Amino acid sequence: MKVVRLEVGPLACNAYLLVDEAAGAGVVIDPGAEGGRIVRECKANGLAPMFIVNTHAHVDHIGANAAVKEAFPEAQLCVGRRDADRLTDPAGNLAAALAEAAGCGPTAGCGPTVGCGPSADLLLEEGQTLRFGACALKVLETPGHTPGSVCLLAEREAPQQLFCGDLLFRMGVGRTDLPGGDWTELMQSIRDKVLSLPDDAVLWPGHGPATSVGRERRGNPFLA
Repeated sequence: MKVVRLEVGPLACNAYLLVDEAAGAGVVIDPGAEGGRIVRECKANGLAPMFIVNTHAHVDHIGANAAVKEAFPEAQLCVGRRDADRLTDPAGNLAAALAEAAGCGPTAGCGPTVGCGPSADLLLEEGQTLRFGACALKVLETPGHTPGSVCLLAEREAPQQLFCGDLLFRMGVGRTDLPGGDWTELMQSIRDKVLSLPDDAVLWPGHGPATSVGRERRGNPFLA
């Protein structure tokens, strides 16, 4: 599985392209802004995405959903079940407050409205598997940053790869002071779904550089 990381928008969200190069199939994770750039990168990598996945429904992670969906209408737009309503709710997804700061909206080619629609085609729950070519992602429900936050685990890869949204960062953790955030849930999600993985598992966060479970277990001050 090939992983392409694109840092998009003023809030520097990581959008990921996951590609099974033999099959020309894959996934776009968190297209937060710069929809035209994401589409061009998909085409440059021979990728016709089967899924567009939002790890959670905040504007800096969903702002280019419409642009990517328009370019690849067969791709299923996915989000955690408990975040589904936020996709089209500008208060819940923070678009009403942060659209300009996130680099989203019609002038950025990210979507027709400040609400950041469209709505989801597929609602994600614990244990579901998204398959593309010979690759697969297992859905892990990881509430805390938002009620419906999910992580995506490529457990067949060596080492395993976890796309963890805003649950955990290199030497940091996600915010819980936004609507729907819950510190107790966040820390429980990290303990149960991240720290249970092998030390060499690679963590691909929603912002900032990649890290590993072992690095965070040993050095993240929030996990001491």
